Amino acid sequence: MLKQEKPTFLFIHFDDVDHAGHTFGWKSAEYFEAVAEIDDLIGQVLSALREAGIRDQTVVLVTADHGGVAKSHGGATMQEIEIPWIIAGPGIRRGHEIQKPVNTYDTAATIALLLKLVPPEAWIARPVTEALESGSPPRTSARPAEAQ
Repeated sequence: MLKQEKPTFLFIHFDDVDHAGHTFGWKSAEYFEAVAEIDDLIGQVLSALREAGIRDQTVVLVTADHGGVAKSHGGATMQEIEIPWIIAGPGIRRGHEIQKPVNTYDTAATIALLLKLVPPEAWIARPVTEALESGSPPRTSARPAEAQ
């Protein structure tokens, strides 16, 4: 699909890690097995982007919806609210560790900024501009919102 369609935006949801956390517990052997499987699948996506000739113009963002404790989540502990938030691609700072807090909903605001979309005024989310090389969106081949 990546090779044929070369989409402007693509969301891929890998649920295996979340499922393993809820079923076997966060940081269980099964949890880390799921992490390794998803890492391999992400590698396959990156390879497909390269084969399609669009890896150098594609921003890739990997994140999770929540952490966990034992087999649950929903509390306010760091184990439950801290998540990976990894972004790479054109215009993204390389090797930079984000210092400011990032909320899950900041993901949508960051994507909107990268796609040059104007978010609704009601959003409390903020784009993670610290991750960007210039603090503003990179030049991409994305079509303007009104052209889509």
